[in-house]
Amino acid sequence: MQPTNKARIGIALAIAGVTLAFVWWYSAGNLFQVWYQSHQISALVFAALAVMPSVVLAVVSLIGYGVGRKDFWRTYSKRKALLAVLGLGFMFVGGFFVAYTWSISVYGANHSLQPLTYYLANNSPYFILFALWFMTGLLVFADSLEAQGEETS
Repeated sequence: MQPTNKARIGIALAIAGVTLAFVWWYSAGNLFQVWYQSHQISALVFAALAVMPSVVLAVVSLIGYGVGRKDFWRTYSKRKALLAVLGLGFMFVGGFFVAYTWSISVYGANHSLQPLTYYLANNSPYFILFALWFMTGLLVFADSLEAQGEETS
């Protein structure tokens, strides 16, 4: 497989991973929520089950994009601005959900007897997923800006 195709597949998998996350949370996540509320699984296991498919897709997409990104940007001459907007979108979604998860953790720690580290540890799978989304966006955005800069030079 050509490196440019690996990068394209990586970008497509990143988009599919974000979409899958929300579909997974609102379908199978309800089952995991029932297990968690009936004390059959812990909060950390609940969070890990909720994000595992999306984390796997995010890691595979980053690897695929990382392997072929140099050749992809050398041969891909159109729609660089669209990919820059896509990168900004990933950065926004990842950053927003990191901030949201952090604020929920702080709120939980302030309104219960558990320390903040308890909530941060239980929400760590979410932080990992959202950080991967942010890194994907940052990489795509930076590469698209670099490719546009090389084009104008």
